[in-house]
Amino acid sequence: MQYYNIDGIQAELRIKPIKNLYIRVYPPDGKVVVSAPAGISKKALSDFLDSKSRWIREQHLRLSKMSAEERHEFVSGEYHLYEGKRYRLEVRDSRGRTSVALDNENIIMYINKDNTKEVREKVLDVWYREGLKQKLPGLLGKWEKIMNLDVAECRIRKMRTKWGTCNIREKRIWISLELAKYPVFILEYIIVHEMVHLLERKHNKRFYALMDRFLPEWKEGKKYLVTKPE
Repeated sequence: MQYYNIDGIQAELRIKPIKNLYIRVYPPDGKVVVSAPAGISKKALSDFLDSKSRWIREQHLRLSKMSAEERHEFVSGEYHLYEGKRYRLEVRDSRGRTSVALDNENIIMYINKDNTKEVREKVLDVWYREGLKQKLPGLLGKWEKIMNLDVAECRIRKMRTKWGTCNIREKRIWISLELAKYPVFILEYIIVHEMVHLLERKHNKRFYALMDRFLPEWKEGKKYLVTKPE
Protein backbone atom coordinates (compact mmCIF):
# COMPACT_ATOMS: atom_id res chain seq x y z
CA MET A 1 0.00 0.00 0.00
CA GLN A 2 1.36 3.45 -0.96
CA TYR A 3 0.56 6.69 0.82
CA TYR A 4 0.97 10.35 -0.04
CA ASN A 5 1.02 13.29 2.37
CA ILE A 6 -1.20 16.21 1.39
CA ASP A 7 -0.86 19.13 3.81
CA GLY A 8 -0.61 16.70 6.72
CA ILE A 9 -3.47 14.52 5.45
CA GLN A 10 -2.53 10.93 4.65
CA ALA A 11 -3.90 9.87 1.27
CA GLU A 12 -3.94 6.29 0.05
CA LEU A 13 -2.42 6.01 -3.42
CA ARG A 14 -3.80 3.32 -5.72
CA ILE A 15 -2.14 2.64 -9.06
CA LYS A 16 -4.66 1.41 -11.63
CA PRO A 17 -4.90 0.74 -15.39
CA ILE A 18 -6.67 4.07 -15.99
CA LYS A 19 -5.91 7.18 -18.05
CA ASN A 20 -6.73 9.97 -15.61
CA LEU A 21 -6.16 10.87 -11.97
CA TYR A 22 -9.09 10.69 -9.56
CA ILE A 23 -9.57 11.76 -5.96
CA ARG A 24 -12.24 10.49 -3.59
CA VAL A 25 -12.87 11.69 -0.05
CA TYR A 26 -15.00 9.09 1.67
CA PRO A 27 -17.38 9.24 4.59
CA PRO A 28 -17.58 8.61 7.42
CA ASP A 29 -14.13 9.90 8.46
CA GLY A 30 -12.79 11.76 5.42
CA LYS A 31 -10.47 9.05 4.13
CA VAL A 32 -8.64 10.29 1.00
CA VAL A 33 -7.98 7.87 -1.86
CA VAL A 34 -6.04 8.89 -4.98
CA SER A 35 -6.32 6.67 -8.06
CA ALA A 36 -3.48 7.21 -10.53
CA PRO A 37 -2.52 5.63 -13.86
CA ALA A 38 0.48 3.31 -13.98
CA GLY A 39 3.62 5.09 -15.14
CA ILE A 40 2.63 8.55 -13.92
CA SER A 41 5.65 10.64 -12.96
CA LYS A 42 6.17 11.85 -9.41
CA LYS A 43 6.10 15.45 -10.65
CA ALA A 44 2.80 15.03 -12.49
CA LEU A 45 1.25 13.40 -9.42
CA SER A 46 2.65 16.06 -7.08
CA ASP A 47 1.48 18.94 -9.32
CA PHE A 48 -2.03 17.50 -9.55
CA LEU A 49 -2.38 16.95 -5.81
CA ASP A 50 -0.96 20.39 -5.06
CA SER A 51 -3.60 21.92 -7.33
CA LYS A 52 -6.33 20.05 -5.41
CA SER A 53 -4.87 20.37 -1.91
CA ARG A 54 -7.24 23.08 -0.73
CA TRP A 55 -10.29 21.14 -1.91
CA ILE A 56 -8.97 17.92 -0.35
CA ARG A 57 -8.34 19.65 2.97
CA GLU A 58 -11.82 21.22 3.04
CA GLN A 59 -13.60 17.95 2.26
CA HIS A 60 -11.47 15.95 4.68
CA LEU A 61 -12.13 18.40 7.51
CA ARG A 62 -15.85 18.55 6.72
CA LEU A 63 -16.28 14.79 6.77
CA SER A 64 -13.99 14.35 9.78
CA LYS A 65 -16.10 16.86 11.70
CA MET A 66 -19.30 15.08 10.68
CA SER A 67 -17.79 11.77 11.77
CA ALA A 68 -16.84 13.20 15.17
CA GLU A 69 -20.35 14.59 15.65
CA GLU A 70 -21.93 11.27 14.70
CA ARG A 71 -19.79 8.94 16.82
CA HIS A 72 -22.22 6.91 18.79
CA GLU A 73 -22.31 5.23 22.16
CA PHE A 74 -25.69 3.66 21.32
CA VAL A 75 -27.45 5.14 24.32
CA SER A 76 -30.77 6.97 24.69
CA GLY A 77 -30.81 10.51 23.35
CA GLU A 78 -28.51 9.99 20.39
CA TYR A 79 -29.70 10.52 16.85
CA HIS A 80 -29.29 7.86 14.19
CA LEU A 81 -30.14 7.89 10.50
CA TYR A 82 -32.59 5.58 8.80
CA GLU A 83 -33.73 5.98 5.18
CA GLY A 84 -32.33 9.52 5.15
CA LYS A 85 -34.12 10.72 8.26
CA ARG A 86 -32.77 11.35 11.76
CA TYR A 87 -34.38 9.40 14.60
CA ARG A 88 -33.81 9.65 18.32
CA LEU A 89 -32.55 6.42 19.85
CA GLU A 90 -34.40 5.18 22.93
CA VAL A 91 -32.83 2.23 24.73
CA ARG A 92 -35.24 0.32 26.96
CA ASP A 93 -34.15 -2.33 29.42
CA SER A 94 -35.44 -5.75 28.47
CA ARG A 95 -34.68 -9.15 29.96
CA GLY A 96 -36.50 -10.87 27.15
CA ARG A 97 -35.82 -10.95 23.44
CA THR A 98 -33.58 -8.20 22.06
CA SER A 99 -35.28 -6.19 19.31
CA VAL A 100 -35.44 -2.82 17.55
CA ALA A 101 -38.56 -0.98 16.39
CA LEU A 102 -39.35 2.28 14.65
CA ASP A 103 -41.91 4.42 16.49
CA ASN A 104 -42.75 7.84 15.03
CA GLU A 105 -39.61 9.91 15.62
CA ASN A 106 -37.79 7.25 17.64
CA ILE A 107 -35.76 4.11 17.11
CA ILE A 108 -36.52 1.97 20.15
CA MET A 109 -34.06 -0.70 21.17
CA TYR A 110 -35.16 -3.34 23.68
CA ILE A 111 -32.06 -4.86 25.23
CA ASN A 112 -30.55 -5.94 28.53
CA LYS A 113 -29.13 -2.76 30.07
CA ASP A 114 -25.96 -4.61 31.05
CA ASN A 115 -24.94 -5.25 27.45
CA THR A 116 -21.92 -3.41 26.08
CA LYS A 117 -21.76 -0.66 23.47
CA GLU A 118 -20.44 -3.20 20.96
CA VAL A 119 -23.45 -5.47 21.51
CA ARG A 120 -25.88 -2.54 21.12
CA GLU A 121 -24.15 -1.54 17.90
CA LYS A 122 -24.45 -5.08 16.53
CA VAL A 123 -28.14 -5.17 17.44
CA LEU A 124 -28.74 -1.96 15.49
CA ASP A 125 -26.70 -3.28 12.56
CA VAL A 126 -28.89 -6.39 12.44
CA TRP A 127 -31.95 -4.14 12.30
CA TYR A 128 -30.42 -2.08 9.49
CA ARG A 129 -29.55 -5.27 7.61
CA GLU A 130 -33.10 -6.59 7.90
CA GLY A 131 -34.45 -3.29 6.59
CA LEU A 132 -32.28 -3.58 3.50
CA LYS A 133 -33.15 -7.24 2.99
CA GLN A 134 -36.83 -6.36 2.82
CA LYS A 135 -36.22 -3.82 0.04
CA LEU A 136 -33.84 -5.84 -2.12
CA PRO A 137 -36.20 -8.38 -3.75
CA GLY A 138 -38.54 -5.69 -5.08
CA LEU A 139 -35.75 -3.45 -6.38
CA LEU A 140 -33.80 -6.31 -7.95
CA GLY A 141 -36.91 -7.71 -9.59
CA LYS A 142 -37.79 -4.30 -10.99
CA TRP A 143 -34.37 -3.68 -12.52
CA GLU A 144 -33.77 -7.22 -13.72
CA LYS A 145 -36.90 -6.81 -15.82
CA ILE A 146 -35.97 -3.33 -17.08
CA MET A 147 -32.36 -4.27 -17.89
CA ASN A 148 -33.07 -7.84 -19.04
CA LEU A 149 -30.56 -9.19 -16.53
CA ASP A 150 -30.48 -11.94 -13.93
CA VAL A 151 -28.58 -11.26 -10.71
CA ALA A 152 -27.47 -14.53 -9.14
CA GLU A 153 -27.19 -13.08 -5.64
CA CYS A 154 -27.21 -9.79 -3.77
CA ARG A 155 -25.55 -9.63 -0.35
CA ILE A 156 -25.05 -6.95 2.29
CA ARG A 157 -21.63 -6.15 3.73
CA LYS A 158 -20.12 -3.64 6.11
CA MET A 159 -17.83 -1.73 3.73
CA ARG A 160 -15.67 1.22 4.68
CA THR A 161 -14.88 2.85 1.33
CA LYS A 162 -17.40 1.37 -1.11
CA TRP A 163 -21.15 1.62 -1.51
CA GLY A 164 -21.31 -1.45 -3.67
CA THR A 165 -19.28 -3.97 -5.64
CA CYS A 166 -19.92 -6.90 -7.94
CA ASN A 167 -18.51 -10.13 -9.29
CA ILE A 168 -19.21 -9.85 -13.00
CA ARG A 169 -18.45 -13.45 -13.90
CA GLU A 170 -20.71 -14.89 -11.22
CA LYS A 171 -23.28 -12.06 -11.43
CA ARG A 172 -23.14 -11.41 -7.69
CA ILE A 173 -23.65 -7.99 -6.12
CA TRP A 174 -22.72 -6.70 -2.67
CA ILE A 175 -24.05 -3.49 -1.18
CA SER A 176 -22.90 -1.54 1.86
CA LEU A 177 -24.82 -1.85 5.10
CA GLU A 178 -24.49 1.95 5.40
CA LEU A 179 -27.10 2.33 2.66
CA ALA A 180 -29.80 1.51 5.22
CA LYS A 181 -29.20 5.02 6.57
CA TYR A 182 -29.85 6.70 3.22
CA PRO A 183 -33.03 7.38 1.21
CA VAL A 184 -34.32 4.43 -0.81
CA PHE A 185 -33.51 6.17 -4.11
CA ILE A 186 -29.82 6.01 -3.13
CA LEU A 187 -30.07 2.26 -2.55
CA GLU A 188 -31.73 1.96 -5.95
CA TYR A 189 -28.98 4.03 -7.59
CA ILE A 190 -26.25 1.76 -6.17
CA ILE A 191 -28.09 -1.38 -7.27
CA VAL A 192 -28.47 -0.03 -10.81
CA HIS A 193 -24.81 1.06 -10.84
CA GLU A 194 -23.62 -2.43 -9.93
CA MET A 195 -26.03 -4.07 -12.37
CA VAL A 196 -24.72 -1.88 -15.19
CA HIS A 197 -21.28 -3.28 -14.40
CA LEU A 198 -22.65 -6.68 -15.39
CA LEU A 199 -23.04 -5.16 -18.86
CA GLU A 200 -19.91 -3.01 -18.86
CA ARG A 201 -16.97 -3.68 -16.55
CA LYS A 202 -15.25 -0.30 -16.75
CA HIS A 203 -16.35 3.24 -15.97
CA ASN A 204 -16.16 4.34 -19.58
CA LYS A 205 -18.41 6.10 -22.08
CA ARG A 206 -20.51 3.00 -22.62
CA PHE A 207 -21.00 2.55 -18.87
CA TYR A 208 -22.23 6.12 -18.38
CA ALA A 209 -24.40 5.91 -21.51
CA LEU A 210 -26.08 2.85 -19.99
CA MET A 211 -26.55 4.69 -16.69
CA ASP A 212 -28.15 7.60 -18.56
CA ARG A 213 -30.40 5.19 -20.41
CA PHE A 214 -31.61 3.20 -17.42
CA LEU A 215 -31.51 5.81 -14.64
CA PRO A 216 -31.27 9.36 -16.06
CA GLU A 217 -31.21 10.89 -12.56
CA TRP A 218 -28.21 8.80 -11.44
CA LYS A 219 -25.98 11.88 -11.08
CA GLU A 220 -28.16 13.14 -8.25
CA GLY A 221 -27.51 9.90 -6.41
CA LYS A 222 -23.80 10.23 -7.00
CA LYS A 223 -23.76 13.79 -5.65
CA TYR A 224 -25.52 12.56 -2.53
CA LEU A 225 -22.81 10.01 -1.81
CA VAL A 226 -19.50 10.92 -3.39
CA THR A 227 -17.51 14.11 -3.08
CA LYS A 228 -15.36 14.67 -6.13
CA PRO A 229 -13.56 17.76 -7.52
CA GLU A 230 -14.69 19.03 -10.90
